[in-house]
Amino acid sequence: IPCTPAWVMGVVSVRGAPLSVLDLRVLFDLASPGLTDLTRVVVLESAAMGFGLLADAVLGTAAVVRADLGADLATLQGRGADYLMGITSEGLVVLDGARLLASQALVVDEKVDGT
Repeated sequence: IPCTPAWVMGVVSVRGAPLSVLDLRVLFDLASPGLTDLTRVVVLESAAMGFGLLADAVLGTAAVVRADLGADLATLQGRGADYLMGITSEGLVVLDGARLLASQALVVDEKVDGT
């Protein structure tokens, strides 16, 4: 998409409304295997913002107790570390959805001069 960062992958229609799709691997400077038939879009919404996140696959859902999360990943630094809530005992990385939705760093408001 013109005038957007590389981590904005595109726009999809959800219930008739446009929704930006972000690839957090690109945002966090991680290797991206590309899109497959299993790739899904996970929608995050708040009153102020909404967007979709690319997911390699959705294997299920689970309730996670914040107090049970381990320390942050030492290998995830920079912009990605700001959105990390912790690691489960199974090794799953838990992102802070509220922080992602509230982040002004993810807002793209670039305008192009039409002349």
